[in-house]
Amino acid sequence: MSRLLRSFIVACLLIGFASTSTHPGNAITSLSELAIPDDQVVSIQARFVSLTTTMAPMLERTTFAQEEFLRLRAETKGKGAEYQAAHNFLRTQVQGLLKALNGEVQIRNQSNRIFNQIIKSPQTLTEFIAARPTVYLPPECPPAVALDGESIWESGKVVRVVDGDTVLVQTCRGELDVRLIGVQAPETAKPTQLAQCGGIEATRLLQSLLPVGAEVQLRSNNYASSNNFQALARPYRYIFAKDSQGNFSLDVQAKLLEAGLAMWFPNENEYVRNYQYLEVLNTAASSGIGIWSGEFCKNEKDKTPIGAIEIWVETDSPISGEHPFGEHVILRNRTDQKIDLSGWSIRDTSLELIDPKFAFPLGTTLNPQGILTIYLGAPLPNFPISQDEIALGLTKAILQNPSSAGSKYTGDGIYLQTPLLANGGGNMRAWMHRHCIPLDCTRPDWLTKSGDGSDRAIPLPQTLSIALNPGKYGRVVPDMTGLTAEQAAVALTPLQLNVVLIDKSSEVAGGAMSGTTSSATEKSVVDQNPKAGTNLPPNGTVTVYIDVKR
Repeated sequence: MSRLLRSFIVACLLIGFASTSTHPGNAITSLSELAIPDDQVVSIQARFVSLTTTMAPMLERTTFAQEEFLRLRAETKGKGAEYQAAHNFLRTQVQGLLKALNGEVQIRNQSNRIFNQIIKSPQTLTEFIAARPTVYLPPECPPAVALDGESIWESGKVVRVVDGDTVLVQTCRGELDVRLIGVQAPETAKPTQLAQCGGIEATRLLQSLLPVGAEVQLRSNNYASSNNFQALARPYRYIFAKDSQGNFSLDVQAKLLEAGLAMWFPNENEYVRNYQYLEVLNTAASSGIGIWSGEFCKNEKDKTPIGAIEIWVETDSPISGEHPFGEHVILRNRTDQKIDLSGWSIRDTSLELIDPKFAFPLGTTLNPQGILTIYLGAPLPNFPISQDEIALGLTKAILQNPSSAGSKYTGDGIYLQTPLLANGGGNMRAWMHRHCIPLDCTRPDWLTKSGDGSDRAIPLPQTLSIALNPGKYGRVVPDMTGLTAEQAAVALTPLQLNVVLIDKSSEVAGGAMSGTTSSATEKSVVDQNPKAGTNLPPNGTVTVYIDVKR
């Protein structure tokens, strides 16, 4: 039992008992002289047991919620969705605790009636305490057991498998909504989303490993670790089930990875098994098992084989303030066939990109031996993206940078998927699991070299390179308002920018417009696209609109 709960129970008893100490009395021969009805004694005892049984898990959850709230407030400076979720969860727990405490008022009132009877009698306080009813408290959780660099915090029985990485477990702390550590299973169907490829199969596998009533151990490095999803704090735990010998050695997380039904999802606070799980994942992926086969889910129209598309991801934004535009993915077509990417999507291990609005626009293609860059953020002002680039429009950076510091082995992965359909699709076509872990790696040559081996005029990704070094790679478009067409062309020539002229004049056929002077037929620049101040690559194009002077 928590120290707070012990203090609460003791306080409840002492408040009532202390109220009698101010009234002296004389000894009596029998407690029966008090004439306290048995039903009153039984009633107050039952209320105490009910209250303490209810409050024990509530106090644990409130303490846990407070710790998470304080941690996230310090880490995020009180900003972001995760902090707000923790704030909302703490508020909910406190409100529930206050509601439960109203039961203490009822107990106190009933206790006072009994104490008043005692005060009016000649019984001494000592004799009453010796004969007071016994309060039975709920069983406590056993002390944590350290094991293999982590601790066994709870044990219990499976109530229900929610999906491929979430399980309800009945423990000494009550029913826990446990989020598995280290894995991210594909999502099952929700009211707002289709089931992802492998989501149903991952859930079924977990159900077979953890049938209802199965005994399990719940382990983690940190007791307070949790997944704050949709304002619900789910404790992070490794779940271990019993093997055929009755030992808790069945690692269900590893089983999901072995079957190719989960991605690697390390947490820097829960790192004991990160590298072990990464190795299991890589083995499954290289063997083409499960979702890594490229054809796990049916009704797939696309026939692009695994290996046709090479992928590179940069998780560490080079733009100050961790701007999301700096996080990007680059796809390279290794074949001589055009690949239609309409409706395809990328996702990381989290759920930030699963919304259909992040799917590639209709008409997105990957040309033979071509390149496509996907920026996770919105385009930067004055740096328009090129035809071989798209921007997803995220407002914050989401990718976790790879690290092996302290043997924690953390990072993020990127996965390229075909269009998800109501009856299938959504197969993996390319991926990069937590790149450069455990060893450092170098960027592939094709990021800086053309197909003939020569240096690219602008390293990939093009627009980001221009934004980071506009003086070297960019060409600033000048303001050409009022210039003639010839002057506009001259102004753009030294910048190595092309010009397209569009005549917007509406002269009357055969001569100048009625009521105008001869100067009205002189044409000049009235608009341009892109606007002045925009940075373009060499050989970029500026559209100039000319009209007669009014």
